[in-house]
Amino acid sequence: MSKHPFEKLGIDEDFNPYYKEHEIKEPNEVQKKIIPKIMEEKSVLCVAQTGTGKTLSYALPISELIKLIEDEEGLSRKKSKPYAVIVAPTKELVVQIEQVFKDISHHVKLRIRSLIGGQRNRMTKSLKDQSYEILVATPNKLLKLIKNKEVHFSDLKYLIFDEADTLFDMGFKKDVEGLLHNVKYDNTAIHLFSATLPQSVEDFLITHFKKKELQKITFDESHKVQGKIDTFNIYVSPKEKLGMVKAFIERTASGRGIIFANQKNHVEEIDAFIKKEIPTLKYKILHGDLAQKDRLAAHKSFVDKKIQILIATDVAARGIDIKDLKWVFNYSLPRSAEFYLHRSGRVARAGKKGSVYNLVTHFDSKMIGFINEAIKGQSNLDLEFISQDIIKNKVDKRKKKVAKKTKTKRVKITKRTRM
Repeated sequence: MSKHPFEKLGIDEDFNPYYKEHEIKEPNEVQKKIIPKIMEEKSVLCVAQTGTGKTLSYALPISELIKLIEDEEGLSRKKSKPYAVIVAPTKELVVQIEQVFKDISHHVKLRIRSLIGGQRNRMTKSLKDQSYEILVATPNKLLKLIKNKEVHFSDLKYLIFDEADTLFDMGFKKDVEGLLHNVKYDNTAIHLFSATLPQSVEDFLITHFKKKELQKITFDESHKVQGKIDTFNIYVSPKEKLGMVKAFIERTASGRGIIFANQKNHVEEIDAFIKKEIPTLKYKILHGDLAQKDRLAAHKSFVDKKIQILIATDVAARGIDIKDLKWVFNYSLPRSAEFYLHRSGRVARAGKKGSVYNLVTHFDSKMIGFINEAIKGQSNLDLEFISQDIIKNKVDKRKKKVAKKTKTKRVKITKRTRM
């Protein structure tokens, strides 16, 4: 009997039922290159676009390596001393990664735990009395529990940073540095996964991982599994934005998608507008100031296909995997070019097609240049450039009237003219 393709990469046949359950016939290009490196105990920096199966490329070999440890040493009875820790920037991504490991552990019997901000104290404190192999966590929550001696890195063998470009940039940098102070580099393989690699992140890696020989593996366009992303730009004045949201939902939106806004008050503004103008629409909102139970409930409703549209800040742009997402609508262009790439990466996953719609005002001309430079630097992301036509402060009234009548966009990048 011939071996399953994953067995040839070093993953035991015990995992084969998992592939069958999830209809995975063979590893993709990212998994073919990353899994053997992790199995060889190499520290890896993987830069690959969204939708390329990065989570599975580390979840499978980490699970296999831990099973090998337990085959030799038996089941660990040590309290709150995991073999593997996966750090991710958002609660939603932690939940998603945890689920991947739980799906695998259903077949190979591993113990998975998670830590996210907002969990009740008695839930997190109970971790110090539990034995488990794998912990998935947000950096701030994990650092707090390490300081309180409720989680220990003394037996840590594998440390994974998912969405590394966010974790090593401004907001999380201090927490990540605090975590690294507790790592025994000689005993721990460190793996970093990201869709983009800004210079600031490269500088951080050079400074903080001198002791590790990180093997940088990038994936260019020839290896991509992401499909074509059609880009549509709709030039509007700020006052026209909400009306264009309604027109888009009623006339153009097909299938499920995400409306992205930069700030929570914009999300709330869209929410109030839709409740009034399209009361029958099935949607949820998601931003960082929602209570944890509401954030996770909104994410779960979207994953479970109970709602058609998610209206969110960039908390939903990082690594969230919704396989049937058809479109992304940028109510406002993000303040960071990298976040534009991450927002766009929510669609056209696993070889499918998708569309990105941008509302562009005269305030966005500078950001358009930054975004186009980021797209050029990410040759593996199949995105059109945003048109760099001069955006005038005052839009011609006659053209505005035509745009409102026909509901077509004034500047198009692709051949479609649906909006």
